[in-house]
Amino acid sequence: MHFHKSVVQSLISGASRGPVRTIGATPRTTGVLADFLSDILALPGRRADFPFLAPMGNAEGIALDTADAIESIILDGSVAAVRGFMDYPIFVYQPAGWKHPMPLLNSSAMVSELAPVVLYLRHLVEPGDLLIIEEPEAHLHPEKQVQLVRELAAVAKQGVRIILTTHSEWILDELANLILLSKLPQEEARDFKGWQSALRKDQVGVWLFEHKKRLGGSEVREAKLDEETGLFPVKYDLVTEGVYNRFAGIRNRIEANRGG
Repeated sequence: MHFHKSVVQSLISGASRGPVRTIGATPRTTGVLADFLSDILALPGRRADFPFLAPMGNAEGIALDTADAIESIILDGSVAAVRGFMDYPIFVYQPAGWKHPMPLLNSSAMVSELAPVVLYLRHLVEPGDLLIIEEPEAHLHPEKQVQLVRELAAVAKQGVRIILTTHSEWILDELANLILLSKLPQEEARDFKGWQSALRKDQVGVWLFEHKKRLGGSEVREAKLDEETGLFPVKYDLVTEGVYNRFAGIRNRIEANRGG
């Protein structure tokens, strides 16, 4: 979100005809990033024709679309692209209760990371599109990660294909909960938060990229939900178990030394 100004500045610097200074090879960006920058620079002021319904309303029970819900529930404020000098977009964040917005550059990493998701859902994404989100857990408290999963699951149920890369056990655990929720009758599922975002097993796929030295790279395999444990077998539980066992060993040694 902050890189686009550097790109524009580079283009302007390289546009000069005079040999005032030598300009080296123009640094290149990936095609994905180039597409992203192109999209955000052309963000329209209007909302998309198809607002995605959020699984839950706000605290007053008012219905929200998903972009508004992410702002209200997770960001505690709103993000926007406003037109500045020469119609150039300026990205801003306005915390709840503030009279005026601040430049997005001055906001927290959490806001900066999720701002593109909000803007895409509000202005660009439509049913049938493919939305790729890389590690949305970055800078997000675990509780916020769980809430984000419910919001994105609701978008997926409305026709958007979502590819999500993650290293977060909370994201996978809540995704597993949503699958298990789909097995309950609706009148019973209503007793649990996020029941509207429940996904059937055939609507979700989880793949583990596991490094293999013998292959000189990663082996990709599907991780199917274990309905008995409620977990995807991606070995996060082994890390948790190892950390706990390490704590127990240290604690036992401390107690033994006290006794001696």
